[in-house]
Amino acid sequence: MKLRVLLLASMLACTASLKNSNARPISKQIREGQPPSRMTSIQNNIVEFDLTFDFSVPGETRKISLTVVLPKTIPSRQEIIDTNYSLEPTRIFHKNGNRYAEFILNKPKKHISIDISIKAELFRYDLHTSKENRQQDNFKNSEPSNFLKHEQHIEKDHIEIQQVAKGIEGQTEKEIVKNIYDYVINNMKYTKHGRKEWGAVKALQKGRGDCSEYSDLFVAICRAKNIPARVVTGYTVRPDSTSQKHNWAEVYLQDYGWVPFEPSIDNVENITLLNRAFSKMAPVYIYFSHIRNDEVLQNYHFASYKYWGDKVRMKDSIEVKKSAFSLP
Repeated sequence: MKLRVLLLASMLACTASLKNSNARPISKQIREGQPPSRMTSIQNNIVEFDLTFDFSVPGETRKISLTVVLPKTIPSRQEIIDTNYSLEPTRIFHKNGNRYAEFILNKPKKHISIDISIKAELFRYDLHTSKENRQQDNFKNSEPSNFLKHEQHIEKDHIEIQQVAKGIEGQTEKEIVKNIYDYVINNMKYTKHGRKEWGAVKALQKGRGDCSEYSDLFVAICRAKNIPARVVTGYTVRPDSTSQKHNWAEVYLQDYGWVPFEPSIDNVENITLLNRAFSKMAPVYIYFSHIRNDEVLQNYHFASYKYWGDKVRMKDSIEVKKSAFSLP
């Protein structure tokens, strides 16, 4: 029988809605002159959350295979305290520094749900804290030279990206990155545009996008300046975010190691607030992957699945049960 494959277009970063209808864009709190100082003053955050994958099987389907990327302990950034599964994975495996769970569902019922419950401690990690913690920054497969290449969505060799990069200068590596950061924020407008991701070039041309476009453009310009950079995929538990699925960026600085940055904030006229956003990040980011185009997931974020037989439908969701920054 012919194998039919359906990838999770619904699982692109920045497209999942928060359950709280009053959630605001990451940028809004800063633009309104209300800096999230409480967030950046807290050094750690215990979070508990559930990931759910609901399958509907209306026809005759013999088998479903679901592959999910899992968060792992990363020194100075996060510690995974506990992980529980409603259905035990068929296997847990590692590739390219990521950790995955695969679930094989034979003769699935008309409705089946897989829940993954995770408890983690998130640590504040940013430009201010990274230098002192550099010795612990031992990501596997994170050789900086691996993150200088031109690739899908991060088109660092494109003439338009190169032209922008040539116009950005600085006396130090950190100053160059800060000027790239300022360029992206000052030339982009935060908008939602559906599930399709545009990549760095189209983001530059349109001057707008969501967290994926901001991160892709920021990383592409860094690479064009021969500074290693990568897009991080995960979740944010910020109460002012429009989506819990999220992309942000990391840049490799010689004196600091890998440093995370949040480039997807909208135009900020207050220089003090902009500088604070560049150098400080609250412990609200749950790291899942630093691979922008993940072949294990067929270049999608978070998960992918395939089925044998009639078409199936899947809906994924996250529910944050505990966080120091939860809305009342």
